[in-house]
Amino acid sequence: MAAMKKISVITGVFNEALTVQEVYQSIRDVFEKRLEGRYDYEHIFMDNCSTDNTLEILKSIAAHDKRVKIVSYSRNFGPIKTELVGYQHTSGDAVVPYEANLKDPPELILEFIKKWEEGYHVAYGVRTQTKDNFVLRSCRKLFYRIISGFSGDKLPLNAGSFRLVDRRVVDELLKIDDYKPYIRGYITLIGFKQIGLEYARRSRPRGYSKSRTSYLIDFAINALISHSHLPIRYCTYLGVLLSGLSFLGAFVYFILKLFVWPAQLPGLAAVIFLVLFFSGIQMFFLGIIGEYIGAIHSQVRKKPFVVIKEKVNFE
Repeated sequence: MAAMKKISVITGVFNEALTVQEVYQSIRDVFEKRLEGRYDYEHIFMDNCSTDNTLEILKSIAAHDKRVKIVSYSRNFGPIKTELVGYQHTSGDAVVPYEANLKDPPELILEFIKKWEEGYHVAYGVRTQTKDNFVLRSCRKLFYRIISGFSGDKLPLNAGSFRLVDRRVVDELLKIDDYKPYIRGYITLIGFKQIGLEYARRSRPRGYSKSRTSYLIDFAINALISHSHLPIRYCTYLGVLLSGLSFLGAFVYFILKLFVWPAQLPGLAAVIFLVLFFSGIQMFFLGIIGEYIGAIHSQVRKKPFVVIKEKVNFE
């Protein structure tokens, strides 16, 4: 008789005392009631050194349910690294990242599993609508289009981290050595048979988002520079174009000055404008180059990826 397949669910938490119990119960209901025990599962929580009683609640749950496992960090290392640490600690035949904000419907995991049983290696959720405010929703849509346009791998639009990933893809993902990995991009890069499933994202039932604007900006920049070299390539193209236009403008001005304008015309404002314009362009170019250099610096320094303080229910 073939052994029962196992699915690993990973959830990163930081100060989620208001939702973590419901997250645990929602995943448990999916596997025990909706799937009727057809699959074994484990639920791994990665705690980013929460300052509320999130860890205490998780330990209380884990004491009564050995399928709940905890990886606790020595400090908050941020959500970018948390997902990969979760993948590193899984033992299942497939992995499902599930966020602690409860915005993603856990019942969609059933559809992911169906596609997995049909032979797909990755089944990912595509957000057809969200409850975010207009500004955040517009920025997310713009981000997805920019990162997909700059990438040569055609990343799926409006797809977050909610997905099911087969063990074969997970094993390839864990071979990648990247200090700040963009997991969604790497999963697309790895390939295999993938499919998207549309769903409507819900609003957070309680609590508030811990993702500050600075994190969202950092996430977007990291996704862009870690998955594409086109920004710096476009800087080169734009620099050559502006240089050519500058030489052309200088030549035209010389001809006009020589044959049309016999006297000196005042042009201080134009000079100041051009100096400020090209200085801004140069600073923009240097900023993009600096982001790539910063990424290289973080990679070669080999600082600890995360420091794990404690593990619970790991043999």
